[in-house]
Amino acid sequence: MELTLPEKIQLLRKRMGLNQGQFGAKAFNTSVETGRTKIKNIELGKQKPTPDDLAQMSKVLEVPPAILAQKAAGEPAVRALSRQGMLVDQAVLDRFHQLGPYLEMLNRAVSIQDDELIEHIAGKLSDVFTFSSRLEAINN
Repeated sequence: MELTLPEKIQLLRKRMGLNQGQFGAKAFNTSVETGRTKIKNIELGKQKPTPDDLAQMSKVLEVPPAILAQKAAGEPAVRALSRQGMLVDQAVLDRFHQLGPYLEMLNRAVSIQDDELIEHIAGKLSDVFTFSSRLEAINN
């Protein structure tokens, strides 16, 4: 499922360990209170950020501006969920090499409703993401 722009901003902000006020103050060179109000409104979808806002936020979040790029008006969002399950982009599978086999095991565990196995595989999936994140941090 594709994240909305407010969800992306909130997720990336939290990843950086910043509260709304800190993030807004850094991104918009303003007071913590004014920054908090602006970020709160953006994250709630009450205020649409300008292209300049997006560029400033991407710098503070240390991500390429394209990560926060908005879709053109009227462009339908791609739905990754279906009745058959969830689609996982090939880029995700390429980045997390061990993900594919665990997803297959998870599908099987869900089909037989084995909660203990589901919990075990969820832990393994968490390990895959944690290991990959640590490896990426070491390489950067």
